[in-house]
Amino acid sequence: MMTRIPKPAKILGLLGLLPFLIALFSAISLDLQLSLEINISELQAIYSTIILCFMSGTYWGFAANTKKQSFLPYTLSILPTFYILSLHLYLAKYLIPLIAFGFILLIPIDIYFSKSKMAPEWWLRLRIPLSILVFGILILYNFI
Repeated sequence: MMTRIPKPAKILGLLGLLPFLIALFSAISLDLQLSLEINISELQAIYSTIILCFMSGTYWGFAANTKKQSFLPYTLSILPTFYILSLHLYLAKYLIPLIAFGFILLIPIDIYFSKSKMAPEWWLRLRIPLSILVFGILILYNFI
């Protein structure tokens, strides 16, 4: 039986899109960008970095909470953090599109944790649309 996405997870997941959307709309509207008085590219890069690291922590929690302990779940859990760190260190010129790709790279990790029964049953129904939306927002932002 498929369980529904809990309302708090759905609401907070959708609210998590707001900084991405604010940056996107600010790139479209100079008035909005000027009224915010922040560097929109920095907002996208910093917030994206926070979210990718947050996902690493979430995956680590899944790995730590399973009865059968093995290296694979822990290794997968740290990949988003090392990915974003390497982007900031070596590929800053292409940061936003590569960060966008990082959100697509979360999907196979989400699938692994879901299929391994470490994530809640509703996990993929929440995470896949959010990852795809963030990818699309960041790609649009990059080309505006």
